[in-house]
Amino acid sequence: MVYLLFLDESGAPDEGVFAVGGIAVRADRWPELRSRWDRCLAECGWPEDKELKWSGTVRGEVPPDVADAVYDCLAGLPIQCFTTVLWPDVGKGHYEQFFATEEDTYATALMFIAERFQRFLVQEDSYGAIVLDSRRREVDDRMRQFFTRIKREGTPFAELERIVDGLLLGPSHFSLGLQLADLVVGPARSAQIKMGEGSRRHKQLLETVYCRHPASGEIDGVGMKCFPDSTRPDRGPEVRLFNPRELLN
Repeated sequence: MVYLLFLDESGAPDEGVFAVGGIAVRADRWPELRSRWDRCLAECGWPEDKELKWSGTVRGEVPPDVADAVYDCLAGLPIQCFTTVLWPDVGKGHYEQFFATEEDTYATALMFIAERFQRFLVQEDSYGAIVLDSRRREVDDRMRQFFTRIKREGTPFAELERIVDGLLLGPSHFSLGLQLADLVVGPARSAQIKMGEGSRRHKQLLETVYCRHPASGEIDGVGMKCFPDSTRPDRGPEVRLFNPRELLN
């Protein structure tokens, strides 16, 4: 079996809260996912050529009844969700090396998600690839280099041998997977800052499609990773942490 992990970002690495997250889908279930999603949008009367974005549900560009329908559909799709939420302002005071630059912050988020995706693939006895929403060319190139290094050398917590090849990057408007990732990571970040519908949508997805620990059923640290712990910013790391800056230089 092969899984594809589609990732998008919410917020900016230099803001108070930054998130990277999205959906993992087994390749052989992709036709089912697309069929169910297309049917949902058609029933809602949403134009085929118009991207449905999380920001649109917040700004009122997506009618509330359509937003309800698409999130009900998303919560029932054959997917596993992964999100990393970072607090750069808190982190710079305690873990400077992870947040020194915008690229460091982005690399930290990507590293945490790659580790969790690796563990999921081991659990499923499968392999996978990561598809990332493209940013700027020079940033994309740096992220490819960073990911190539951690894939080859591993991190303190995981060897990434189950993730095949390097990062795949592309614009979201050409990828349904990246569009769905946007609908996952947007409310995850918004829930942290108590913004509008974020908490409700995020809770809806947490309860249904976020990856859980196979034994305990826990989501925290499995499908969802927050760093540093925003409620206890003075708490030191429980284990030795990896410095992504070393691999960006």
